[in-house]
Amino acid sequence: MLRSLGLALCTAGLLLAVTACGGSGPARDGAEETAESFYAALENGDYARACAMLAPATLEGVQQSENGGDQDCADGLREVSLQDPGEPLSAQAFGRNAQVEFGSETVFLTLSSSNWKVMAAGCTARGDRPYSCRVEGD
Repeated sequence: MLRSLGLALCTAGLLLAVTACGGSGPARDGAEETAESFYAALENGDYARACAMLAPATLEGVQQSENGGDQDCADGLREVSLQDPGEPLSAQAFGRNAQVEFGSETVFLTLSSSNWKVMAAGCTARGDRPYSCRVEGD
């Protein structure tokens, strides 16, 4: 009996841990809201606001022009020309990282202080290979 109770408690604990890893609740909602706000800023031509939502390494990546020189973040985002992907289909938070999936693409985010920052956007799955992202850091 004691062994069965221990096994039941262990199983319940494992289920709680797995559920917590999937990240529901405020963290997930905050990441989803940031991803939607990022695309809304781009759609409205508010590149300064979109640039402020980028993680530092991503901001640096956007500021590198295709010929290797430096450029303004706004110019870099204009060059990429991301379109509004529609409504999010799913969002998951995993500790300090999150993934928000839209119909045609995915956004990856990281928690910086208490704010979600975009690490990569315009990402498409490529089977067993890493995602291909149009906005990302080095």
